[in-house]
Amino acid sequence: MNLAIISFFFVGMIFIGAISFRRIKGIESFFVADRRGGRLFITGSLMATIVGGSSTIGMAGLGFEKGLVGVWWLLVGVVGLLILALTMAKRVRRYAFYTLPELLGDQYNSGVRLVASIIISIAWLGIIAGQLIAAGKIIDVLMPGYLDLMIVLSATVFIIYTLLGGQYSILRTDTVQSAILLVGILVCLPLGIAKAGGLGSLRVNLDTSYFSFPTNAHGDWTYVITLLLMVGSAYVVGPDIYSRLFCARNEGVARSSTAITALIMIPLAFSITLIGMSAKAIAPGISPEGAFPMVVRDVLPMGVNALVMAGLLSAVMSSADTCLLTTSNIIS
Repeated sequence: MNLAIISFFFVGMIFIGAISFRRIKGIESFFVADRRGGRLFITGSLMATIVGGSSTIGMAGLGFEKGLVGVWWLLVGVVGLLILALTMAKRVRRYAFYTLPELLGDQYNSGVRLVASIIISIAWLGIIAGQLIAAGKIIDVLMPGYLDLMIVLSATVFIIYTLLGGQYSILRTDTVQSAILLVGILVCLPLGIAKAGGLGSLRVNLDTSYFSFPTNAHGDWTYVITLLLMVGSAYVVGPDIYSRLFCARNEGVARSSTAITALIMIPLAFSITLIGMSAKAIAPGISPEGAFPMVVRDVLPMGVNALVMAGLLSAVMSSADTCLLTTSNIIS
């Protein structure tokens, strides 16, 4: 059953790409979906792009290590997105460019545009590679022993649907992937807490500092401020986020979609962190990065665990496809 669910997920993504292929009429269609993205698709794509491997597996690991202060990994992103929504989202969409380096070139000069293009392209090729490795490891949890094959398979699928439908394909697959991810987290959270004996048992089995918020012994205000400056600021000027704003139907959609995404991320941050804390109570000896996969593999019943793994796979692939298309756009 697990193999069937993952296979269905892969086939579904390629099918969406094939349908989107008919919408491609030129460069503007391929790279910015003719700037016709509505609130649903822009919000869904923003959510899928932001909540990648670091915000699922990584943040569950922070919950495993640090307790509730782990939520700051996404909460600083909430702050960044709200700043973007309130100050610059409308203006970014008004320029109607294709990429962030184009915007920088308009504001400064062609030299700045070239340097930004080179930096982003090199950095994001590494990010794409990292996401592919994460995708392979996620599937390897359910079907161990074929890690290299799973990495190649995941890469092939997301390259095919991105190549077929461009930005139209990504907006649609990202929205579907966001829905799958949210369902997966909503299934995993209560079952994980129940396996740990409930919230009361969590408080007994974990160090009391794990429930302190906004800071605790594992993360003080220096930790929070560092995340705000180093991680939160990236949400204000992220090339992947700007690529979504350039696709919006109008300035209002760009601004409201950014704000809605920020608000959705708040309960999501606490849910993922609590899953990591549940894993700490269930199996304290595992590695932090194995917290989320362990809950999926050992707590959820057969079939359901494959659904949640599809959600994690969605988080990784939705970040990878945006990085792939944006990088190819910048290089072009």
